[in-house]
Amino acid sequence: MHKWVIGKTTDQVFHSALRTPLGRITWAGRHLGLFPPKMRMRYWDTYSAVYVLEGSGRFHDQDGLTIPVGPGDLMLMFPRHGYRYEQERDKPWSEFFIQFRGSIFGLWVKERLLSPQKPVHHIEPLKYWHDRLEAIIKPLHLPEPVQSLKRLSLLQDFFIDAVIMPAAPTTAAEQKWVMAARALIERDMSSAPDWETIARELNLSYHHFRRRFAQLTGVAPAKYRASKTIEHAGTLLKDRDLSLKAVAERCGFCDEFHFRKRFKFLTGLTPVQFRHRLE
Repeated sequence: MHKWVIGKTTDQVFHSALRTPLGRITWAGRHLGLFPPKMRMRYWDTYSAVYVLEGSGRFHDQDGLTIPVGPGDLMLMFPRHGYRYEQERDKPWSEFFIQFRGSIFGLWVKERLLSPQKPVHHIEPLKYWHDRLEAIIKPLHLPEPVQSLKRLSLLQDFFIDAVIMPAAPTTAAEQKWVMAARALIERDMSSAPDWETIARELNLSYHHFRRRFAQLTGVAPAKYRASKTIEHAGTLLKDRDLSLKAVAERCGFCDEFHFRKRFKFLTGLTPVQFRHRLE
């Protein structure tokens, strides 16, 4: 039976008991490389956001909703609304979590900007969104209650960019366009994308293509491509017969050095460390 295996930065967490008229962030931190035990249904009195960095599993709520989750998924939990999430037991699990409460978030729910009916949102690339969350809890060197109010503002900015903006493609035509754009961006992972050609195939200038893609997905085309390149590299790294040089070439990098540097920048692991995690 797996026990909790604590990552070396898991104990570096944020906690605050300071109350403000709008609410507060109560707790935040990281669980890295864990093999967690089975979770029972929780009915907490706070809001929670959990960003999955590694591993795969399923999110469940009291209404019978079941959603597969993996790296890049943001899970939102609501006060007194039961939830649990189960992870694959044979794979390590890493996450960033943040708990919060307050009247300002009640207004978000009332206006359906955040909803228990849509608790999971996929946002990439990992490093960008993880860094955004980390920025919320880092020391701001401001007097209280200004510092706590600033953190609440940063959290709301995060939700605007991560949850509200990507919700833009509501029509079938917009969804079809996004699917076509993503297919073109991912068409050839072995060479750098020709953005002008991709835009032309969608009957747009590159400027208008980039702006529309960002508006409908919440991420710029280049960042989306970068996340997919690293995802492709992770798949290739599972084949131990492939050298790092071969993986770099198949992912369109000019050499192994730049591949290793970019892979670690976006994942926090070197390709070799990533392979060790697969053992």
